[in-house]
Amino acid sequence: MINEEIRRAKQAKQQRLLIGVIIVLSLILVTGLVLFSLNNVRFNSTPSTEETLSDTQPVPQKVEEPKNEEDIAALRQAYLDAFSFYENTLKPQLEKIDIDSWDKTLAETIKNQEKTAVDTFGTGQYAKAKQAIDTLTQTAEKTLADSEAAFEKAMQEAQKAYDNYDYQTARLAIDNALIQKADSADAQALAKKIENIPQIVELNEAIRVAKNENNPNKELSLIEELLKIEPDREEMKQRAQVLRTQLAESRFNQAISQAYQAIEQQLVEKARQALSQAEKIYPSRPENKEVKSALAQLESQLRFNQHIVAAEKAQQADNWETAKQELSAALKERPANKDLIDRLNQAKRIVEIDQNIQGLLQNPYRLSNPAVKATADINVIQAESFGAQSPSLAKSAQHLKSTINAVNTPVNVNVISDGKTFVSVRGVGKVGETTGKTIQLKPGTYSFEGKREGYRSKLIEVQIPLNRSDYQVTVIADERI
Repeated sequence: MINEEIRRAKQAKQQRLLIGVIIVLSLILVTGLVLFSLNNVRFNSTPSTEETLSDTQPVPQKVEEPKNEEDIAALRQAYLDAFSFYENTLKPQLEKIDIDSWDKTLAETIKNQEKTAVDTFGTGQYAKAKQAIDTLTQTAEKTLADSEAAFEKAMQEAQKAYDNYDYQTARLAIDNALIQKADSADAQALAKKIENIPQIVELNEAIRVAKNENNPNKELSLIEELLKIEPDREEMKQRAQVLRTQLAESRFNQAISQAYQAIEQQLVEKARQALSQAEKIYPSRPENKEVKSALAQLESQLRFNQHIVAAEKAQQADNWETAKQELSAALKERPANKDLIDRLNQAKRIVEIDQNIQGLLQNPYRLSNPAVKATADINVIQAESFGAQSPSLAKSAQHLKSTINAVNTPVNVNVISDGKTFVSVRGVGKVGETTGKTIQLKPGTYSFEGKREGYRSKLIEVQIPLNRSDYQVTVIADERI
């Protein structure tokens, strides 16, 4: 009902502005007359005990209701404007305060003052209603100011208690602050922080104990847990950084130590893993390069040892090609090792001589050639000098030597013909016309040719084998032209 009245009054406000000014002036005049009359009465009479006591309390001034319609309308409008200000501005702010919890007497006072302002307006007592709404406005404004002051004081007390980890005092203070401003984001945030005080106190004590026990891992873990609750604790941030550096240094030194221990035990993979851990902690530390160098030396030594063992095994097996390869690989690890160089040269020489002999044996008939025979003889002599080191080479040399003798030992070749064919051996000489003749030829390949007038010539390729005392060949030109 009042809201509808407000709407109507606002629509007529502009029209009655001038009338309102006149009414206000009239009210001022009437009020002055009333005050003058009251002063005269008080001056001329002796006050009683009850009147004296009432002077200590704010007594509403008696007002007279205007008779003039214009005065009534103006007063009515003034009330509606004041009530609108209270209803739309002050009351919403008051409702944010838990006044019942803060001051029950004050809450009752505001309630009664608001009822009086509404009731007197409803009965048409506009002067009293205006006086009542003004009183209510003053009470509301003072309440808001006092509430703001109480809120600030409570927040300060709560923050101070929180800083001292005084949970009970902080909880009481923040509750008082929330009574004044339940929707305050700052108060709500501080309330959440206050609820963490017991956990913070417990963590602080645990951190102290861990520090005294010289347990940096546990101390850092507890500090990190604390910083999740109190991220602004600068001293704890600094302590955490100190601990991280200390722990990282400890882990780094441990990794380096493990790497050297693994190198000493010749455990390459374990050393690599330890070095990798150290590099993850401090990638650029000079200790890493030193470990790498030591690890490289170990790997080189292990490769060298492996090649030497393999070479010796190959030598014992009379496998000089493998021995040469392993000794060559070992020499890459120790380029200045003179003994290794000598051993490699020996292996190379044995392999070379063996390859020469095998090459000569592949075509043994060439050994009848004086130049080839001379080369073969040299290889036999050279092979014999390494007989003790390579039994297989000595055996090959002996084989070559016997092959040389066999190739250069003539074989009795019995040439059979018809007595009419002229037989010759190309590149060697003539046999002539014969029915049977024995000649001597060294083992090898020969071309026997038979010629006869009126007949086609016949050419026979003959391979005189090794290690034979005699051989027979038949050459007859028996195909007429």
